[in-house]
Amino acid sequence: MNSAATTTSPLPLGRISGFRGMRGEVTVRVVSGHAERWVHVRRALVAGAPREVTSARAYRDRLVLKLAGVDDASQAAALRGSEVSVLASDLPSLPEGEFWARHLVGLRVVEKAGPFLGLVEDVVETGGTDLLLVRDPGGREILVPLASTIVVAVDTARGVVEVDLPDGLRDLNDPEEAVR
Repeated sequence: MNSAATTTSPLPLGRISGFRGMRGEVTVRVVSGHAERWVHVRRALVAGAPREVTSARAYRDRLVLKLAGVDDASQAAALRGSEVSVLASDLPSLPEGEFWARHLVGLRVVEKAGPFLGLVEDVVETGGTDLLLVRDPGGREILVPLASTIVVAVDTARGVVEVDLPDGLRDLNDPEEAVR
């Protein structure tokens, strides 16, 4: 996947899990678990259709949205199960050093000393330190922890992730190295 396609396609926000009150507000279970990040969103795609968001707030682990044209509980209930996405142009800013996973997929990974390691194929969420799944030119997978001591620089404009791999990390997924 190339990084250009990654940054222009809609970002899945979550799925409508229900509604709140009688005014037609919907509750969205946010896939990242960070509902508070999305309280400033003003446009969303609901089941692929663009919708204006007239208000948004975090409530516990959910995002509560008031969508234009959804004015009562029955209209809101009819949207249950619908996927909610946000266009790349409407993504909220992240704190320094944090990146949208989709913006990392497709980036070139190079070691601090310069050699090319491969391309980021996926970001694996672990519940702790996430991992970059890097595919090297030979097709091998390298799992690189997204820790500041290992991922030393990310330049999405240049399409590069610079890493300083600890000794042995590159060989962790090599079955031949595992049996030695």
